[in-house]
Amino acid sequence: MEILLISIYVLVLIYTIGKILLDTQSTSKTLAYILLIIIIPFLGIFFYYAFGINYRHQRAISQGAAAEESFEKAYSREVRDDTQALIRNHHNEIAHFEPLVHFLEGLGKEHLSKNKFELLVNGEIKFPEVLASLKKARHSIHLEYYDWENDTRGNQIKEILLQKVKEGVEVRALYDDYASRGIRKNIIRELKNGGVSIHPKIRVKLNRFANRMNHRDHRKIIIIDGKVGFVGGINISDRYDNSIDTGLYWRDTHVKVTGPLAGSLQRHFIVSYNSSIADNKDQTEILDFRKEFFPEVDIDSSEGIAALGQIVAGGPIYPKSNIMLSYMHIFTLAREKLYVTNPYFIPSESIMNSLIQAAVAGLDVRLMVPEKSDSATVGAAASFYFTELLKAGVRIFLYKKGFVHAKTVVADSRLSVIGTANMDIRSFDLNFEIMSVIYGKEFAKNFEEVFHQDLTECREITLDEWQNISIFRQLKYAIARLVSSFL
Repeated sequence: MEILLISIYVLVLIYTIGKILLDTQSTSKTLAYILLIIIIPFLGIFFYYAFGINYRHQRAISQGAAAEESFEKAYSREVRDDTQALIRNHHNEIAHFEPLVHFLEGLGKEHLSKNKFELLVNGEIKFPEVLASLKKARHSIHLEYYDWENDTRGNQIKEILLQKVKEGVEVRALYDDYASRGIRKNIIRELKNGGVSIHPKIRVKLNRFANRMNHRDHRKIIIIDGKVGFVGGINISDRYDNSIDTGLYWRDTHVKVTGPLAGSLQRHFIVSYNSSIADNKDQTEILDFRKEFFPEVDIDSSEGIAALGQIVAGGPIYPKSNIMLSYMHIFTLAREKLYVTNPYFIPSESIMNSLIQAAVAGLDVRLMVPEKSDSATVGAAASFYFTELLKAGVRIFLYKKGFVHAKTVVADSRLSVIGTANMDIRSFDLNFEIMSVIYGKEFAKNFEEVFHQDLTECREITLDEWQNISIFRQLKYAIARLVSSFL
């Protein structure tokens, strides 16, 4: 009997190792899982099948791909693409980032368009602008949010949406089923009763384990009448609004866009919405292509700074790591300086190499991260990478005033990135993410000024300081980096 059990275990072990080798894309994760199931018998195998296999990821690929294929055919046929004409007419403005325009066009068929942009620093600037814009909606409002909370700002948005439905405006919303679980029994119920079509992006049934389960909808976007869009790191929550005392200063960034780029956000919302409807098995609400969702927009009378822009969308329905590849391409194209702000910095080898390459080449590379992360493991894992970056010449700044949650890049005073994506494997490969890429000197210089203002609230760490930390802290960071492979 003992021999039989051992034989069964060995067969299960061999089968599991094969499955890990075939299904796990990340080399570090592959090695970590194999070591785990060998070093910790039985428990390691249980851990892998419980948390290592992304069942929802696999389901989302098939559902999302079908929704995307149907919609994309009509989108490509009906929506005008001015990319080539804009490249010719604005060559000096795009300058050495022109290869990025072509790259994003080839990667995700992302149109380049001319728009007006307004930088929204923190929730106390974003929310009044969002509320005012929502009140002006005439035809449609589409929202997709990771975290929506039952608080002041959450209920203000709810009330406007309910009023807009009464005025005949079509309102649709998506939310992450785990992060926004606090509004299921109140705000979501009220919105549904009031005529809003609102659904979880991916339905979660095991809340206890959901926080570590892969595949989340991490986007924060709004599209109004297909003309105005919002995208960035700020969720629908009072804690992002420093005019409301929540006990911690929250530093984050959003951007308002008026113009065709709102249509690019619209495109990704509709694909996401349709895949969510498929997941909920309610085919009656599937959205076909409608020209009214992609209207012509006159930006001349709009407020903001005129600039060119593209959207980058990431998630398991896309064939490549769009977010990571886009970050890496920007870092390798920069010629003078790179200012990077990100709260969860657990970079892939490609991201590390591109930042190190830029610093070694003499660029002014600066990385801003929180001094104290809201996740002890993530904060410790990020610290592991500091030594190698500092040796290469990257300057690292720890934000002290509160928690910096912005996911932004400014390159060469002419290119800006504002979006939802962290620099970690979850954002690169697992989450639904989205970010705006803005080509323009005026906007970038204004954004640089904000970065420099944030530096006054930071403490810069040096290589000498970091090399002299205790062996126990070094070991803590190394272990956290190893554990991060499972996250």
